[in-house]
Amino acid sequence: MNVVVTPWPDRARVVTGTPDLALFRAEELATANAFKLPKRRDEWLLSRAAAKELAVQLGLAADPRQVRVERPFLAGTDWYVSLSHSEPYAGAAIAREPIGVDVQVVRELAESATHLFLSEDEDAAMRRCAIAHRVLHFWCAKEAAFKQRSSDFATLKELPLRLVRESDSGLVFDAVETFATGEVIIALAT
Repeated sequence: MNVVVTPWPDRARVVTGTPDLALFRAEELATANAFKLPKRRDEWLLSRAAAKELAVQLGLAADPRQVRVERPFLAGTDWYVSLSHSEPYAGAAIAREPIGVDVQVVRELAESATHLFLSEDEDAAMRRCAIAHRVLHFWCAKEAAFKQRSSDFATLKELPLRLVRESDSGLVFDAVETFATGEVIIALAT
């Protein structure tokens, strides 16, 4: 399993590759193996492997097999967890307060679809951006923010995002930041 370098190593971990099955307890492997589609099994394992490794890194457990995800928390703790996957990548974020992470493999999204998830003001802000894959950055930011705050909003479009600034590698919103590696766009909502 390979770790993708992000600006948030103490809050989020994004990985690609094959997870080490030694990270999982027998009942977790049984849950994963119950998925009908191998793709779903692999996404489930990879996102949880990212969460387990991050939890160990944060000192929340000494052994990754002790870490169980029971969203929105790590089981038996008051630490929030968020998971995401976009084949062949998966990610996890952990914090003391609600958090959201989204991972999207770079692809083209039609600007004509933004009316489905952006307000008019957000769409105008997106169209002023010069960053590559700007629609996907906004989508990813909305997804991460929604994971963090889904109990407050019924749809992505209702959830407000205010663009603060643009950089070469991502966008900074009022409560979300995106980061692009070339192959994947990652958003973290804190």
